[in-house]
Formats: sequence, C-alpha cells, structure tokens
Amino acid sequence: MNTLEVIHEDIQTRFAKMTGRFDRFFMQWIKFSNNSDRLFDARGFNNENYLQFRLAENNVDAAAGVFDAILHHWKEHDREADIYTFLNHEDYNGNGIWHYLADTLRQHEGAATLKIARTLLAMDIDFSRRNKNGQSPLFKMLVPAPRWQSLNALIQTKHLTIENIENAVAEGTAEELARNHIMSMIFSRDIAENRGLLCQHVLRQAVQPQADVTLRASTCRLFFEYFDVETGSTAFFDLISIANHAMFDDLMRLLMASTAEVVRKIGAPDVATTKSYAQAYLAKKLLRKKKNGQGVLFIALFAEKHMHMRKITSLLHNDALVIKQSVRGELVRKDMVIDKESPAPTNPLLSLLLQQDDQGNTVFHHSVLRGDLQALKWLFSGLAPNDMHAIIKSFPNKFGLSIWDLTNPEAVKAQLTQAVNQKKLRPETAIAFLRGLPAENKDIADFLASKINEIEELAKSVGRKEPLPPTFQIRKA
Repeated sequence: MNTLEVIHEDIQTRFAKMTGRFDRFFMQWIKFSNNSDRLFDARGFNNENYLQFRLAENNVDAAAGVFDAILHHWKEHDREADIYTFLNHEDYNGNGIWHYLADTLRQHEGAATLKIARTLLAMDIDFSRRNKNGQSPLFKMLVPAPRWQSLNALIQTKHLTIENIENAVAEGTAEELARNHIMSMIFSRDIAENRGLLCQHVLRQAVQPQADVTLRASTCRLFFEYFDVETGSTAFFDLISIANHAMFDDLMRLLMASTAEVVRKIGAPDVATTKSYAQAYLAKKLLRKKKNGQGVLFIALFAEKHMHMRKITSLLHNDALVIKQSVRGELVRKDMVIDKESPAPTNPLLSLLLQQDDQGNTVFHHSVLRGDLQALKWLFSGLAPNDMHAIIKSFPNKFGLSIWDLTNPEAVKAQLTQAVNQKKLRPETAIAFLRGLPAENKDIADFLASKINEIEELAKSVGRKEPLPPTFQIRKA
C-alpha cells in the first residue's frame, strides 16, 4: 500500500466508529499524534495528495473537511508555507488542485466547492496553470457546459480575463471554426443563463483607461467576430436585446477604439482614404448577418431597441467609399467595395439598411409589418429623397412586395395569389405571410404617402416628371 492508502484506511476506519460530521472528525484526527505530517507527505499511485484524492472521488463533503482542516491546523502551528506547498502540489500528469476541483465542479457545483474555489483565488493559487497535456482547469469549467457559479467567483475576484478564456478554449480545440463556435456558445449561454455577467465583466475590462490594445482587440473579436456555426449569431447579436444604454455605449466605444487602432496601422496616404478604411472595418463588424439573413438592425427592431438602431446607423456613412492606392508610383482613386452582394456595394449605410432576410424583407419591411412608425422614421432619417422614394415604392421582397404594398392588405393578397398561381410561391408560404400581416395601419400609410407626395412634388418643382433614380440597384423579386 502507498502512503495515501494507509492514511485513508486509517481515516475511514476511525470515522466509521464515530457519529457526526466528517469535517469535525477530521479536525480532531489531524491533531492526533503525527497525523499532520503523515497527511502532508501522503501520496497516491499518481502522486496525488489526499485533498486531490478526495476530490477525485467526487466526495465533496470529505474534500471540504480536509481543506478546512489543513488551513486552520497548519496556520495555527505556523506552517503556512506547508499550506501553499500542499495546495500547489501537482501529480505525475501535472494536475494541480484546480484541475481536480474543475473535474468535481462538473458534477458538484455547490456551496462547499465554491468555498474552496474562492479561498484558492484569495490565496492566488493559479487557476490557469496547464498540466502536461497542455490543458488548464479553466477549460473544464467552460466546456462542455459553463459552470457559472465558479466562473462568477473568478469574475468577482477580478481574476478572469478574455485572454484566459481564449487560451483555455484554444487548448482543447485546434480548429479555428470550432474555437469560434465554442467562444460564441460560452458567451451566448452567459447571456441566456447568467444574466450576461461574463460579457459585462470582459467589456468593463476592455473600456478601462488602463486597457491595452491587445485586450481591446480580443474583446472586440469576442463580441463581433466569434459566431455560432449553426445560426451565424454573435455575442453582439445576443447582447443587443438585453444591453441597457450604458452597456451598449461601452460596446460602441470599444468598437470605435478598435477601429482607430486597426486603421492607424494601415498608414493610409490621405484623410479620405483613412476614413474609408475605418468605414470598411466598421462595416465588416456591423454588416454580419445570421444564416436567416437578419442583421443587427433586425435584432434591435425586434427587441424594440430604437436607440440602439440609431447609434448603429450613426456610425456608418451614407456615401460611396473611395480610396487612393499607389499604382506605379502614382496615387489612383479606386472604389472600395463594402459588400459585393449589396444593392449599394460601396455605401456602408445603405448596405446595412438594405440587408434582406431569407424572405427578402428589409428592416423597412419588418418595421411596417410590426406597425413600428418610430423605427420607420428613424431608418429614413438622413436618406436622400430619391433613395427614400425607391425604398418605399420599388424595393421588393421575394414576394414582389414593397413596403408601400404592405400598407394595402388587399393588394398583398392579390400579389401573393398571383405568385401562387404562377407557381412562384408555395401556397403554405403565402398563407403564413398573410397570417403575419397586420391590419391596415393608417399612421404608417399616411406617413409613407406624405413622403411619396413630398418627394414627387420636389421633383416636379425642378422640372422633373419623377424623382431621380436611386443611388442603389433595384433587383427584381
């Protein structure tokens, strides 16, 4: 028998003859004869110490009793160095106390294990140290299901950083797409299950004055780049629905700071090109869509976050972007494509506003379908009259319906019936769309009619029969 088995048999035999709790028994056992030294020296087959052994058994009550006893008894006897030596001990595979605790937390995340975790953090026992297989305890707390109480303990003690999380995920996942999916899963579940405490924590760290470029870049990557491979959703998409104004402002401030830092490295030849590169970077983050085609404005609209919509659209310019590039030693102007699939491929704001979901509906269509006049007014704010006129009357969804058509339920029914008869549309799809169509909304109809009349009168006042063509391409339904 190894030394650990010997003391374990002694402990079990003596405890079996006792009544009461294990922790009280063990506090007396460690004081008897030379048991304290035997406990310190005892090692199992894998060179684990007795605390690690009880955690490996998933015997949380026994492990908590051992943990409390060594802290109190050895501290009373001026053996604090032994406490740190014992708690920093590693087995033959390089697993320390945190590795054993993380395995236990997968099954038992309660008051006893959390007390151990908080005490280890207070003592600065490293939770990110890797074993000989390159795996840290943090990975086990994150995957396959995040252990929120334990992670929140790391948050409360300000030990956890986005760098810790990225490194932990990278340990267990070599393929980049899988890493992206896991990172997205962790933070999406944080929002759904943990009140977004982890998201708030890493965001607060990134917007502090002392935050460095690397931290901001990592945090920006978290919110805007890591995506769910099944839905295409990002943590930013999920946060839009729950973020208050202060948190959303922090997100936008983080994005703008990251944009400035990235563009600064490019070294553009002039101010205009610098601004175009900045818009291209912002567009890359803000024009991302889920697999159903819906982007950030759709999510904000559905959550009735009108101010979020305004802040997002205020970041993007309503202009065709151009850059200057050196060709044979001379600077040449060149159009900068933001989204090659967009009706306005070089215009950041229009590329965002004209995004279409899997039914071809824009955020304008959904505003009308939801009867959200306030959102509709803000979406049109600042657009050129000719673009506004085309969006209202001429920009169709996949059913051939413009937002002006949507204000007339009878016209919608006629259009869908024709599409079904021409076998362009499945009957069940048409029925589902009609069921989601609201009753006639006079306020929205009046608003759109007034805009149409205003724009058409403006065209006539300058001698034109109709408004100018839009600055974007209108595709057939």
